[in-house]
Amino acid sequence: GTRTLKGFSLPMIICNLSLEIEHLLSTDLVEKTIWEALNEVMEVFYQPDSGLILENVTPEGKFSDSFEGRLLNPGHAIEAMWFIMDLSVRLNRPELAEKAVKIVLDTLNYGWDSQYGGIFYFLDVKGYPPQQLEWDQKLWWVHIETLISLIKGYTLTGNEECLQWFRKVHDYTWSRFPDPGNGEWFGYLNRRGEVLLQLKGGKWKGCFHVPRGLLQVWKTLGTIQ
Repeated sequence: GTRTLKGFSLPMIICNLSLEIEHLLSTDLVEKTIWEALNEVMEVFYQPDSGLILENVTPEGKFSDSFEGRLLNPGHAIEAMWFIMDLSVRLNRPELAEKAVKIVLDTLNYGWDSQYGGIFYFLDVKGYPPQQLEWDQKLWWVHIETLISLIKGYTLTGNEECLQWFRKVHDYTWSRFPDPGNGEWFGYLNRRGEVLLQLKGGKWKGCFHVPRGLLQVWKTLGTIQ
């Protein structure tokens, strides 16, 4: 049978959605939702021993030593951390931003391809081969979301390592994903950073991550004195 596991996606996106639609909800519901999602992301899916965030845990919030339970999605974890940083501002909890920055940096140190550059799509928390055949691809959304988290992390904490990584990821991203001839971004690169698919849109790549990412980075850079 299929293992019963709960996924990271729902509490992760609720951390963002709760702020986006806060004006439509009651104060009590917003506060309750924020704290429940925060606890799931930062206390249940986050693993202090490794410093990494798992994609799936048991219904009780425990580690499952299986393909699904060991799965890491570095882009997901890093994207979630800028949601946490936004919540740290909303809640006036600077320690949340500090913890989010640590998770971003730990994830980058684990997920960066030291041979070819770029951030792996999927990894295994124990270092085993992932089940996903596309594990070593470099995806557009992973890199633009990482830029958001790094620049927000730098502005909120002043951590110079965020700025160093921002420049590194920025250079990788802008030298590979944008199409200089026809505009927009390619979505999928192979491990060596070469365009794997010529298409600019599809089932998973729509008009979302690139414009949102560029807007978030631009707005955040504008706050730096």
